[in-house]
Amino acid sequence: MSESGIIDFAVLIPLLPMLAFPVILFLGKIFNGTPAWVKNAKEGGIIALTVMGASLLLALLVIKEHMHHVGTANIFTWFESSWWNPETGAITTKVFGVGVYIDHLTVMLLFVAAFLCFLINIFSIGYMNTDRINDNRNHRFYAEFVLFCSGMLGMVLADSFLWLFIFWELMGLCSYLLIGFYWERPSAAYAAKKAFLTTRVGDVFLVIGLIMLWNLFHPYSTGTDGALSYAVVFDPANIARVNAGDLQIALGMMFIGAVGKSAQFPLHVWLPDAMEGPTPVSALIHAATMVNAGLYLVARMFPFFSGAELGALSTLAIVIACIGGITAVMAALIAFVQMDLKKVLAYSTMSQLAYIFTGLGSALWFANNGYEELAAFAMGASLFHLFNHAMAKGMLFMASGSVIHEMHHAHHEVAHHGHDDDHGDDHDDHHDDHFDAQSMENMGGLASRMPITATAMFFGSMSIIGIPLIGGFWSKEGIISSAWQVARKEPVFLLPAMLVLIGAGMTGFYMSRMWFMTFAGKPKTEVAEKVHEQTAWIPIPLVILTFMTLGAFILAGMHAGHWLGDFNNGHYSNFLDGIGYELEHVFMNHDMFLFILTYVAIGLSLILGPSLAMSLYGGSLDDGQKAKPWMQWAISLSAKVNSKSNFDNSAWANSSLSESLHKRLHFDDIYDAAMLKIVVGFANLSAIFDSKVIDGVIKTIESTSQEVSRRVRSLTTGSARDYIMMAALGTLVIFMLLWGVA
Repeated sequence: MSESGIIDFAVLIPLLPMLAFPVILFLGKIFNGTPAWVKNAKEGGIIALTVMGASLLLALLVIKEHMHHVGTANIFTWFESSWWNPETGAITTKVFGVGVYIDHLTVMLLFVAAFLCFLINIFSIGYMNTDRINDNRNHRFYAEFVLFCSGMLGMVLADSFLWLFIFWELMGLCSYLLIGFYWERPSAAYAAKKAFLTTRVGDVFLVIGLIMLWNLFHPYSTGTDGALSYAVVFDPANIARVNAGDLQIALGMMFIGAVGKSAQFPLHVWLPDAMEGPTPVSALIHAATMVNAGLYLVARMFPFFSGAELGALSTLAIVIACIGGITAVMAALIAFVQMDLKKVLAYSTMSQLAYIFTGLGSALWFANNGYEELAAFAMGASLFHLFNHAMAKGMLFMASGSVIHEMHHAHHEVAHHGHDDDHGDDHDDHHDDHFDAQSMENMGGLASRMPITATAMFFGSMSIIGIPLIGGFWSKEGIISSAWQVARKEPVFLLPAMLVLIGAGMTGFYMSRMWFMTFAGKPKTEVAEKVHEQTAWIPIPLVILTFMTLGAFILAGMHAGHWLGDFNNGHYSNFLDGIGYELEHVFMNHDMFLFILTYVAIGLSLILGPSLAMSLYGGSLDDGQKAKPWMQWAISLSAKVNSKSNFDNSAWANSSLSESLHKRLHFDDIYDAAMLKIVVGFANLSAIFDSKVIDGVIKTIESTSQEVSRRVRSLTTGSARDYIMMAALGTLVIFMLLWGVA
């Protein structure tokens, strides 16, 4: 037990949702269809909400306690086992079970996961429990939901790479189940298998990396700490002892696992198809948990880079940044042409995670080359952007779900001539006809009809774009500047630095395009004219996350970026002093190069991208329709820009590049071919081996056994004379053997 208090109960944070998993499943099987279970318990939704609320409360208490130990990592182990060694007479103690490791990185991810899981649970009750297609199977959704959350929370709190991997795989299993929730649909089943197989490719390399890491640090493990324990692998003395080249290869293998989990090039193909799952699943995977696991793994490598020989791990840091830069631009390009609301956000997730990978690569390069302050700044910016992105993207996915949900209800109303007597039609492409409720081509003019949802998507989009003083601006600027600072010292870094700068303008375009196509202009269909916010529960998390996004400047003023980046010291300051420092750093940087760079980035993201989106997709609302004042100015401006613009988009729309982007740059074709030729081919070979070899051996053994059995049975005559003769013969044989030995 520890002396710190609440940390002794940290085990309950992942354990409570894990225990809720069988409870919800069992109760669902018993009470499915009963009024109390459906109306009061929300088919397990209230149980899940209670459990996730308790985990969030405990997480907040643990975080609060850690804040009193700034610059230290709290390490606590729950179980120990001891045994007596008869040879030495000593008692050997061996740690058994998972422990808790809490530092700045844990604190941030723990809050993000617990907080967003709780809010997504609230959203799910409004989203999942109002459609008849989910009747009698919502208990399965909530059971898988809490188990998924347990996996993420356990991974963040784990005190070793071994337990990190165990919880990592638990999330992988649950993601397969949740993405394929509508298993009766071939597209959902395909998407689930695609996600599972693609991430397993990365996980194979992760296992290889962990084995290599175990081999490197096993000589330095103790009776109480295993070779993969953070206490062993993060010890600077141990890091200095191992071969730097072997360590880089091991970490490189682990990084491939992170690439698969966070959907980075070239293992990114699974993420857009994961939209086949219900929208709460999309919010869960793309914002709160799964995709952040890869980032967490890379960020957790920071002590290796700061403790290793100078420059020995620089190559890996450059590779991490380059993968991030390539993915950022590639995903942004594909987002340009998407019409599915959720898929725009999916590619946005890939792009923004890529920004963070580039920032982490910069931080790791600085750490491995002796630039401690710059490393802390880059790491802080990356982690702060992870936080801002999680809040904004969680809100955006839930807002998109709100739009899709109400579009389905409005479509039902139109299809049934205004008699919306049953909410019971499905969503997320569960259509009764060919109407696509997720296509932005069927939306438009929703700003006045869905003010809460429109507001959430407005500020969420501004945060992702990096509009000054809003959410992601404070962190995105730091990532771009860090990448360019590395590039000034290492020319190879010019590639990721240039790519993330270009990506800033691209983000401004596709996020603005999404918002204007959905909420500005006139309704494109009769269904869009009938849309209005009506479902309870759904607006609650949208309102909360809107304030969280707008409140990011408070965290910036408290030097959150510095605090997250410095694992040895805490940074607390007066708010006014802190916000003054941030504003000066951003807008009046004393380094002329960084000063110019900041305004170039702002110009690309704030002016170029949104202006182009306005010219193509802007427009005023219907007569008599008004949006909220904080959005109306953007709609009015877009209408003016659109009316004065003569930009012809037809050449681009009909270009071969546009066609290629619609086909996702043909990566899915490559994936399908690989699956067909490799996986299916291997399965066919396995079938041949099974039928020709395994079955042949089994049949031979079977026929031989039958023959032996037949001959043995022939000896069992029932005659006492025959049994006496066999006993005598056996005795003679034994005597002869003994005589021969003697």
